[in-house]
Amino acid sequence: MTKKNNNYKDSGVNVQEGQNFISDIKNKLNSTLNKFSIGTIGGFSGYIDPPKNFKDPLYALACDGVGTKLRIASMLKKYDSLGIDLVAMCVNDLIVSGAKPLAFLDYYGVSKLDRSIGKEIISGIISGCEMSGCDLVGGETAEMPNHYTDGNFDLVGFAIGVNEREGIIDGSTIAKNNCIIGLKSNGLHSNGFSLVNNIINANNLKNDTEFLEQLLAPTKIYVNEVLDLLSKYKINGMAHITGGGLEENLSRAVPKNLSIVIDKNYWENPEIFQKIQKLGNIQTEEMLSVFNCGVGYCLIVDEETSERILSESNSYFKIGLIKENLNKKFLIK
Repeated sequence: MTKKNNNYKDSGVNVQEGQNFISDIKNKLNSTLNKFSIGTIGGFSGYIDPPKNFKDPLYALACDGVGTKLRIASMLKKYDSLGIDLVAMCVNDLIVSGAKPLAFLDYYGVSKLDRSIGKEIISGIISGCEMSGCDLVGGETAEMPNHYTDGNFDLVGFAIGVNEREGIIDGSTIAKNNCIIGLKSNGLHSNGFSLVNNIINANNLKNDTEFLEQLLAPTKIYVNEVLDLLSKYKINGMAHITGGGLEENLSRAVPKNLSIVIDKNYWENPEIFQKIQKLGNIQTEEMLSVFNCGVGYCLIVDEETSERILSESNSYFKIGLIKENLNKKFLIK
């Protein structure tokens, strides 16, 4: 009996479709390479030309993903904002230490490549890179039918930035009575969605288009406004409010000998978070330890500086203070 000849396509991997996808997006990708990158998309690696105005540069790197927010996009069959989420999660982490984003790479893993979905996602990534002033220098699209279940996919991003050695912000200058300023979020951003997906299933909300679209609002990219604030003010510490909410992320930013006191009466909890809390019967402390609750990014500054920053925008608001060690790292009033 003659054995059947095996091939890659019969195994679920269509190499030609992957090449067609690269051709679809190549021109658009190359059009974004105008700041720090060298060469064009399609090689084995990407190069960046570091800015020449740094005296003692250090490079910062960050890696993150979009998580189970991907499920919301699949429910709506709307994928264009996911690329913005992906870039935002990485570049917002970079700027916490004061770094300026330079370049970005993405990983897109699928069970079966759908070029139309892929083009939506890449379009969002390009938009995110344009918003944050960095180049998309390459990436990987992987078709793995035996790994990802049918229709599922994953997104991961990698970003590199640059900072002066003496300009690194590590929280070491944070002191008691420093003020914590919150920068308004654009909804949930890209965290807490495992809990949200449970709530959707428990309340049969998969067809509630209005609610799902609120959940899918793209993560805000804070790069331009934070770099602008850094050029004008002394900022002692910062935190990107992602997984773990205010508690975990602020605790990472503040020295061990100090405590964080948050006053939840300082700002209004946005409606989308109120709805999630009600639908899931979630305690306020749990909400603050999972979601950003309207605060997507935090600055920690002295009192005088806080007054000047708060006067710049109504999207900035005081949310708490740094206190001497109160035997608990994070307290809510």
